[in-house]
Amino acid sequence: MNATELNRFILTLAILTLAILTPAILTPGILLAADESSEWIDLSKRVDVSKNTVAGVWRKSSEGLTTDAARSSRLTLPYQPNEEYDFRVKFTRTSGVHSVALMFATGSGQATFEIDAWGQHLAGLQMVNRQTLQNNPTRSENHMLKNGRTYTAEVQVRKDRVRALLDGKLLSEYITDGFDLTIPDLWEMPNSRALGIGAYESATTFHAIEVRPVTNGMILQAEVPSIPQSSRPMRPALETASTTRIRPSRSPTPHAVDTVKRVLIVIANQDFFYREYHDPKRAFERAGIAVDVAAGRKQRCRPHGNSGQQGSGEVMPDFAIADIDSSRYDAIMFSGGWGSSMYQYAFEGSYRNRSYNGDRNTKAAVNKLLGEFIEQDKYVGALCHGVSVLAWARVNGKSLLAGRRCVGSPRQSPAGVYNGQQGQPLSRWNAEVNGARLTPIRSIGDPSTSADDVLVEGKIITGEDDNSAKLFGETLAKLLTNSSTGATP
Repeated sequence: MNATELNRFILTLAILTLAILTPAILTPGILLAADESSEWIDLSKRVDVSKNTVAGVWRKSSEGLTTDAARSSRLTLPYQPNEEYDFRVKFTRTSGVHSVALMFATGSGQATFEIDAWGQHLAGLQMVNRQTLQNNPTRSENHMLKNGRTYTAEVQVRKDRVRALLDGKLLSEYITDGFDLTIPDLWEMPNSRALGIGAYESATTFHAIEVRPVTNGMILQAEVPSIPQSSRPMRPALETASTTRIRPSRSPTPHAVDTVKRVLIVIANQDFFYREYHDPKRAFERAGIAVDVAAGRKQRCRPHGNSGQQGSGEVMPDFAIADIDSSRYDAIMFSGGWGSSMYQYAFEGSYRNRSYNGDRNTKAAVNKLLGEFIEQDKYVGALCHGVSVLAWARVNGKSLLAGRRCVGSPRQSPAGVYNGQQGQPLSRWNAEVNGARLTPIRSIGDPSTSADDVLVEGKIITGEDDNSAKLFGETLAKLLTNSSTGATP
């Protein structure tokens, strides 16, 4: 080959190369890799679990960041990316059967990449146009995580799309600038622009957490700001608890070194009031307080119709009442709804709806639990008809509310036999006949609403109805967080 032929060959090769590369450079939507000169930033070293924890119990060790099997356990990462970046996590799930999640932000949106989700071994992004990954276009099937095995999950964020990978394999790709992405309610983060990691009722260790900016990211201070008020999408129709969930230890020792406050929410198996469960729970989790849910039986619990749920609103409790160790918790609260009548220990009447009558063993377990919380000087609370549970409890032979100030609901109790006669008195009657000092209806704050009718009497907290649920949760959360810092509310 002479010099002329060689030059012609080189020119031809250059033209062919340019022809191949030009579509990738000029065609909108082609995802280009991050500049290999960009270094991966190790975020795990910057995490302070005492400040970055949103929910659950987290600890930091040479193995990485480990969370227990709490519901929706998650933490925010001290890094806020700009428009384009790669987010990579190396993790091992050690117990449980539910999802591991990476929270990411893009444009005006925030969403999660989840693996082994919904009890169906699904993976994908959620929410997309307010649809979970069960129903949106990013759904990818047959991704069951094997406990004890280490995986690498990665989210690649660009201006016009998001890609989700597991062990280098592309599972989902979605064209978006973020406008149609919202984070599921159960993964809500305190900063809508920050990254995060989480695990749903599955003990998991995150060995490495890295981000590589395509454009410069901004480093954040390692602390969790308060969550702004916002409208969030629906939560899953059924919240499930893992059959391999870690049971509470009967020894108080683990809790002694656990600085995270814990609240136990008790709901009825049938006809709990959803809003009186959901609103306090959200307030607790926003404050970084771990939450467990208990019921008479560890079976799915069904709410009253039209009580604030979207979808069925069914909840699978974490524990049966009889399995609860009171030493593990800092407070207990009873959500209302007529079904809470099943926990009225000393009530001698009966209800037309047989599920409200409960059983002797469950009532005794509830009464014992309340006695332990009182003895341990811990907070005890109830909303709406849940106040009747406190009224009919017996501690040292008398009602828990005897001589105490409290609020009571002006709504009716369920139909049944009261004092030997058929009737349906107001729910507040239960506290009144047990010697409580009831405040007048809507007498706290604005008389036009019951939203501010929450009363703290020592370690007893009562709320008038479901309209009071949000403030009730915020009040108890404030009491618990202030007690941990030595402050007074």
